[in-house]
Amino acid sequence: MGTHRAIRVSQVIRKELAQFFQREVLLEGLLLTISAVETTPDLKEAFVFISAWESPIPRDKLLSLLHRHRREWQHRLGKKLQSKFTPQLTFRFDDSLERGDRILRILQEIETQQVPHQNPPAESG
Repeated sequence: MGTHRAIRVSQVIRKELAQFFQREVLLEGLLLTISAVETTPDLKEAFVFISAWESPIPRDKLLSLLHRHRREWQHRLGKKLQSKFTPQLTFRFDDSLERGDRILRILQEIETQQVPHQNPPAESG
């Protein structure tokens, strides 16, 4: 039962934060994606994994910006969750999408650089 609740809370947090990000003037123009939300079993903390595409803001400044607004967002989330307490939000970067893109680019480069294999000379005999 606890796992089901944690999943539901994570889904609500993800959905609501995505809406907050869209409405937040300070985040306007940034392409932020919430790739995952993981809550602790006691639901006191929620780790929000984000990706920022082509962000003009350095990562550390972006995390500071997000953390600066987290109390306001937690307050709004508390109204949606209607639970005894609201998980404390912790924002982290999810590098998996960027790593995947980098791996695909490397594989494409390798593919274009490969010289076509020549057949070995036929053995006489």
